[in-house]
Amino acid sequence: MYAQGTFSGQLQANGNFFQRDSLIGAHNTPQYDYLKTGGEAWLNLNYGISGYDFKLRFDMYQNSNLPNPQDAFSGQGIGFWQIGKQVEKLGITVGNYYDQIGSGILFRAYEERFLAIDNSMLGLRLTYDLNEDWRIKAFTGKQRNPFFGERNFITGTYSALVNAVNVDGFRILSETASIAPGIGILNRSLNDNIIRNIGADISLNNFGDFFFKPQYNVYAFTAYNTLTVGDFSFYLEGAFKTPEAIISPTRIVVDTTGQILEEYPLNGTPTVMGENVHGNYLVTYQKKPGSVLFASASYSRKGFGLTLQAKRTENFPLRVNPGDNTIQVVRNFLPPMARENSKRLTTRYNAAVQELGELAFQADVQVKFNKMWSGEVNFSNISDLDGLLLYRELHLIGKYKKRKTPWAITGGLQFQQYNQEVFEVKPNVPLVVSIVPYTEIVYKFDRKKSLRMELQYLNTKQDYGQWAFALLEYSIAPKWSFSIADMVTLDPAKFYDKSNITINDTSRPAHFYTVYVSYAEKANKFSLAYVRQPDGINCTGGVCRYEPAFSGVRMTVNSSF
Repeated sequence: MYAQGTFSGQLQANGNFFQRDSLIGAHNTPQYDYLKTGGEAWLNLNYGISGYDFKLRFDMYQNSNLPNPQDAFSGQGIGFWQIGKQVEKLGITVGNYYDQIGSGILFRAYEERFLAIDNSMLGLRLTYDLNEDWRIKAFTGKQRNPFFGERNFITGTYSALVNAVNVDGFRILSETASIAPGIGILNRSLNDNIIRNIGADISLNNFGDFFFKPQYNVYAFTAYNTLTVGDFSFYLEGAFKTPEAIISPTRIVVDTTGQILEEYPLNGTPTVMGENVHGNYLVTYQKKPGSVLFASASYSRKGFGLTLQAKRTENFPLRVNPGDNTIQVVRNFLPPMARENSKRLTTRYNAAVQELGELAFQADVQVKFNKMWSGEVNFSNISDLDGLLLYRELHLIGKYKKRKTPWAITGGLQFQQYNQEVFEVKPNVPLVVSIVPYTEIVYKFDRKKSLRMELQYLNTKQDYGQWAFALLEYSIAPKWSFSIADMVTLDPAKFYDKSNITINDTSRPAHFYTVYVSYAEKANKFSLAYVRQPDGINCTGGVCRYEPAFSGVRMTVNSSF
């Protein structure tokens, strides 16, 4: 008798038609100037039989602007493969794998494809269940480099070797209390080529006491625990890594004898380094240890929820190439301390995690007053370790939904302070202060048909000035959805000036339209949209990247089987 296996899969495909639009800055890239089309596709296949698990993913990029928004990348091949087997208490995985230690501060391998992140490991992972409550995990390998540099080559890895051991446990203390402790130890080892490149940069750009030899190995440690007592839960994690070369740009002012007179950090990475006529030096590397302390406490009961979080970060970049400042080489994940917003204008300014120095707090309160009314208050405050304000947000939300009525209404008010000089590396710009009131109204005609409307307004005197946004969406569940939206600048002269766009009539508002339609049939979903979108920062979970303006047509296909 033959064993019967199980097979499943999922396809995601995106297609873009790029329409040159110099009025919004959608130009001067290969896609807009001459390629015109591009896209990406990912096909996942999973097969299990006789205790074996096989996973395979085919990746394809055609004139894609995901790896680099200013360039076009084409490549295809096997982006992920894995073979797994459970042998009694021992779990064996070879190939690519995603995983994390604790909250991810020490190590996290994950995929966020629309931020061009796929830092899966390629190697061996072993897990062993000591008993029902304790598991030990060990893994070794190299981080995937999906955009290896050569065209049509997406199966490379970075040269640094990563080894780690992680122990997780769980213990019941009483009927209402439990703990879930864990520890992790990680070693990252560089190769000769990376050491030579970093050493050359240090020799060229560092000065005096800031000159040092880079090390091949860095060791990092973390310890964490979740304490649960009734409705209360408390998570605490502390991480530390040994000194290593990190990009930490600092300006040094010296006198004629070489004595250091002044030292202060710089925001961003300088493009010109070395000595100038005034005896100033720009130091790009420093050898420093790193640490992170993260705590989260939550309390929940019927109709009420409270979450408090705090984090202190100091010199904790952990990369497979310390000389590379892109998000693709990051080996860990630092939890964000700002609310993940979803509305168009509330996401205009996002707080990226600052791995060199950050002191952050966040509080979130959710209350259900009665069967009709509920609300949320969120406050976050982020500064550097010297007290400079980086980000502050107060977000108020109220929701109304009466049973057996077709109406559902949400209203919100967001207050923000945003340090654009630090987050977007724009020198000598003022702190952005913004207020965003918004509302969302949903009306259900019947069980299948509904109409949703969004109205948003952003008021700020900085950056591009004021914006307004409106959206209207009509849905016929479960198959059809239609929407039309417009985001318009209310200070057009300021928008054109700061975007370096030359136009005869600077009083003409810039409109950013979106027309969208989607169709779903069982496990298949298709969408088509015309999009005109301004440039900005796109963030997911505190990981951010700059996205230039987009103009054109986007198509997507999603299928599960």
